[in-house]
Amino acid sequence: MKASELKSKGVNFRLADKEYELKFDMNTFCELEEVYGDINKAFDDLQNRKIKAIRALIYSAIKAEDESVTLKEVGRMLTLNDMERLGTAINEALSVAMPEIKENMGE
Repeated sequence: MKASELKSKGVNFRLADKEYELKFDMNTFCELEEVYGDINKAFDDLQNRKIKAIRALIYSAIKAEDESVTLKEVGRMLTLNDMERLGTAINEALSVAMPEIKENMGE
């Protein structure tokens, strides 16, 4: 999967009693690339459910809405209990952003 294949639609998620939108748009991509260094490596690691990649993506989504947030603050907001729920939100956001790929996979 390449970042250029994604469309800009979002999915809401809750973290630390606040609602955010996980959207695959240029703001999220820029923040993710800034944190991760290589956006395609970030997506590879997201597919493998690496915690560093999940934290980076959630940070990128929140940073697009709140310029003052830091990566460490987002890391403190996240718990291991959030990982499954956020993994589901990431998958849902990917499905929203890339519906034609999901359809082609026969799902």
